[in-house]
Amino acid sequence: MDETFITFSIAKFLKKNNFYIIQSIHPGGQGGLNYKVNSKPIYPDILAFKESLFIIGENKPSYSESDHRKLNSLMKSVDLNSKSQFILDRYCESKNIISKKITKIEFFLGFKQSSILPTDRVNFYQVDKYENVKILKS
Repeated sequence: MDETFITFSIAKFLKKNNFYIIQSIHPGGQGGLNYKVNSKPIYPDILAFKESLFIIGENKPSYSESDHRKLNSLMKSVDLNSKSQFILDRYCESKNIISKKITKIEFFLGFKQSSILPTDRVNFYQVDKYENVKILKS
């Protein structure tokens, strides 16, 4: 199970659950949407929204401590809310849909099924070989 499979499965799961996919980056690709943390750009693998919920995710074949740290640093970013709202507003404008005010931002790490459980505010989206996604929340 590779990162492309994980990303594809999660994007498919989100669409099936009525999320709009703003960005979905497959391995080797470079997204256009990023956040700056400590003057360094972070390009999340998946950005999506539904109603007033905005989600930001990173995917790997297996659990990645470095991606977990990256999401935690992004979570603490001072301009997280305003940048996320800006991204959502531009996306909605480009699709001619009405933008909503973001009231909640969730973070996730996507990877294959394992016994690791979340311990902080980063959810785990675990994918099995049949493209099923199980969300584990802390």
